[in-house]
Order: sequence, then C-alpha cells, then structure tokens
Amino acid sequence: MISEKLLIFLTSWVIENTEFKNKIENPEFFELTKNEMSDKACFSSENCRVKAYYVKDSGIYYINSLKPEKKICDKSIILHELIHHYQKNDNRVIDLDEHTLWTLQERQAIYYQNLFLISQKRINGNKGPENVLECEGGTYLDLQYKYNKE
Repeated sequence: MISEKLLIFLTSWVIENTEFKNKIENPEFFELTKNEMSDKACFSSENCRVKAYYVKDSGIYYINSLKPEKKICDKSIILHELIHHYQKNDNRVIDLDEHTLWTLQERQAIYYQNLFLISQKRINGNKGPENVLECEGGTYLDLQYKYNKE
C-alpha cells in the first residue's frame, strides 16, 4: 500500500528536483499479484520483470511484492512511475512521434530515479544504492564485464 506520507514525500521531491513545479492531482494506485502483472504488463508469465507501470487516466499499477515504505529501491520505482504521471499530465505540446516521445520520457524517468537514489544515499551517510543498476543487483562495471564476456 502507498501511504499518504510516502506520496507527499515523493511528490515534494518531484516538485523540488525536476522541471515539474506544480503539484497535480495524485494518481490512483493499484496493487497487482505477480500473475496479474505478467498478464497486464508483459502479456506472458515468462520472464516478466515489470514491477510497476503507469496508465494515463487510470493510475499506477505495482506488484504487491514491492515494499516502498521500507525499501529505497522500491520507493524509487514508485517515484519513476510518478514521473510518468507528471509527464503525461503536463500541458506542453511536444512535436515528436509516439515512439520517440515514449523513449525520451522513459529515459527522463530513469534519470530522475537515479538522481533520487543518489540524493537519498547522500542523506543516509553514503549508505545505499546510488543508481537503478545497483537496485537490480549489479553495478555498471559488473554488467559491462558480463556483457564483454558474452
């Protein structure tokens, strides 16, 4: 469950640290089982790694194994989806094809997710993950070595 306290914290972070300076109405949140997430987000139960996603005019769907109240990586996933909520409800007109716009919005959300993680690490006495790769169980260098060996 996403608490009001967590939502206030994440919304404040978005407004203070991004170009989205005006608070908008909070999205609805929907908790899904692993099977429900696989069916909705991946259309298959095999290798579905999606933990959350956002649908405009509906809300944020997240897997019930996330613990955003306790785990910083899970908190950053909710922040990532909240960024999408702000992107999709921004009144700016961006003249790009849908695929390019989606790609840029995803990169922006990952950028802010990483910025959030490093800022929280600094606040926490330099403890904790500083980027999404560390949340996934590796570092950039670990993944580069793995990639180079394949």
